[in-house]
Amino acid sequence: MHHRRQASKQRFVAELSQCLLDFVIQLLPTQEEMAVKEDVRKLLERLIRTIEPDSRLLSFGSTANGFSLRNSDMDLCCLIDSEERLAASDLVTMLGDLLERETKFHVKPLPHARIPIVKLSLDPSPGLPLGIACDIGFENRLALENTRLLMCYAMIDPTRVRTMVLFLKVWSKRRKINSPYKGTLSSYGYVLLVIYFLVHVKNPPVLPNLQQMPPLRPISKEDTHLNGHNIWFFDDIDLLRQRWRSENTETVAELLTRAAFRLIDFFRYYSRDFSYNTGVASIRAGLLKKDSKGWQNELTGPRFNDARERNRLCIEDPFEMDYNVARCVTRDGLYTIRGEFMRASRILAARPERAIVALAELCEERKDEELVTAPPYNSRPPTLPPQTPYTVGNQTLRPKLEERFSPPTQFFEPGPRQVIHQSSTSRSPPEHMAPKRGKWTSPPPPEASPDDHNLFENQLGMGLQLATSSSEAREREVAYNSSEAGSEVFTDEGSDLADDDIMSVRSYTEGTSPV
Repeated sequence: MHHRRQASKQRFVAELSQCLLDFVIQLLPTQEEMAVKEDVRKLLERLIRTIEPDSRLLSFGSTANGFSLRNSDMDLCCLIDSEERLAASDLVTMLGDLLERETKFHVKPLPHARIPIVKLSLDPSPGLPLGIACDIGFENRLALENTRLLMCYAMIDPTRVRTMVLFLKVWSKRRKINSPYKGTLSSYGYVLLVIYFLVHVKNPPVLPNLQQMPPLRPISKEDTHLNGHNIWFFDDIDLLRQRWRSENTETVAELLTRAAFRLIDFFRYYSRDFSYNTGVASIRAGLLKKDSKGWQNELTGPRFNDARERNRLCIEDPFEMDYNVARCVTRDGLYTIRGEFMRASRILAARPERAIVALAELCEERKDEELVTAPPYNSRPPTLPPQTPYTVGNQTLRPKLEERFSPPTQFFEPGPRQVIHQSSTSRSPPEHMAPKRGKWTSPPPPEASPDDHNLFENQLGMGLQLATSSSEAREREVAYNSSEAGSEVFTDEGSDLADDDIMSVRSYTEGTSPV
């Protein structure tokens, strides 16, 4: 009986992994879309150069880091390689006027915003059936480095990292928990949660910590810092992939579920195990404490009922270490997000007969636009975040055909689907995203002395050891798994997940953290 259950789990995980990959591939930008967007970028760059001849217009964000979905917006950054340049607010005004005269874009200049930008949109066309939206900012060099960092993480293990990130972007959008304006988390925030999980929680780690891999040769502070921020990270991914391979062989499905080996999964970890009340997720340094950064929550006093409480969820920006990426997540927003993590854990724990059914249930569009109201802190007994019921095989669970981030409806129909090779998930990064720290990371030339080669190998080995060393979050997983050795957490007959959810919500409503 036990062996049959294990075989059933393994079949479910294997099928779910393939379903996730097929699902994501159908949502990637087409070659035609990417070509049209590149033409748009070049056009805008030519126009900007009529105002600032020494300017470059570069893509950043998901457009450049490998995490973009079909018909997603473009983020562009204008760099001016000249000492004499117009103020950003003046440039926004002049560029807005020029674009309104010379193009068919709908233009909205925001010269007096905290970060002056020009917002553009273009009506649908054959190459872009849903049109295009674009933001142009100026001199945001830190954003370009941030994009390079995330792109490097994606390149280390594109099949697992990109598939997981892109699926979660779709999932969070359809479950309506990806809007900072409404009190939930941005897509960028979810990307950081995934990388934190793969670097600092999984044991062995799926990814090394690129910011903890030191230069292999002496380097000046001028080359590691930008505007006072330490932007160093190891960007020679080709070398890294030659010399290091993760010992963690879990599939994407295994990273999302606990169907194999009782490992902490993504959904369960963020629904009950992450220390929301005291912890900060930092891909740079692992699990930090809120009080070490001055990001404590005030559970009493005048801010208790503040709807815009800034530190309910804390995610440190990789470079701007005093910036909480999740600052806009409200109390109700966090309660709703955790409820959705719990719902996802339940669906995957149930393991319906066909993995495609689980995928359809996970991505069922949440009808309620409003956030779930969190209970008062002193409520007894604690209540679970309301969760949309799910029914195996329910026709209404299938995403709508017109949904922007949904594959064709027939994807969820019975029968064989087109098999798409994993290489389809990768594409060449833009030129400005290429590695640029080779002088501090590349191996010595073949003619160098044996001592130089040995020194390099030793330095690289120590760097990799630092990048994969134990972290507090990973230690907690080891202790968690050890405490449950010999007991099966999820069975076909039922699970302890409901009790776990009660414990998790009690920790949230009573202001304590689960151990």
